Amino acid sequence: MTDAIAAGQHTPASPASPASPAAPAAPAAPAVWRAAAGDGDAYWFFDSLMVVRSRQPGWPVIIEATVAPGGGAPLHVHADLDDSFYLVSGQLAMRCGDETFAVEPGAYVALPHGVPHTFRVVGDQPAVMLQVHADDSFLTFVKAVGQPAAGRTLPADASAMDMDAALKIAAQTGQPVVGPPMTDEEAALITGIPSP
Repeated sequence: MTDAIAAGQHTPASPASPASPAAPAAPAAPAVWRAAAGDGDAYWFFDSLMVVRSRQPGWPVIIEATVAPGGGAPLHVHADLDDSFYLVSGQLAMRCGDETFAVEPGAYVALPHGVPHTFRVVGDQPAVMLQVHADDSFLTFVKAVGQPAAGRTLPADASAMDMDAALKIAAQTGQPVVGPPMTDEEAALITGIPSP
């Protein structure tokens, strides 16, 4: 402590000289970003239509997924990605680890990384979900394996997909397939809805 301060004497602060470095500028506020209905890159991905609703750097990746009746995902695990979604319409049977449950419209589901999970659309209507991801690893998989969609409809034929290549890319992008898809019988047991 200087003697002047210790004695209770205050000296006014001197103004900064022109040669002093300026304080760093505050970061610019992020710009508002929105996607109107129909906006976003669309891909046919297996039996689904995937529309990228948001992929702004530093923001969550939002994918609007429409999955055909009876469609779903094989048992897979995300190495680092917590997989979460809001179900807009349709019904799902889910299995995550040892837990099974039905998902109805309006439900939000968060599946932790490192835990294998699978789902199946039940009933005769497609399921529409908004997937929310903190990184773009799943989107990278969709873009590598999917085909640009010619329209905003479900794909007419998913059988032309090279499954061996898709499984290899799934593993390379952090979501390896570790088991088969959920069966109609298991989905019916979980939801009480018989397969069509």
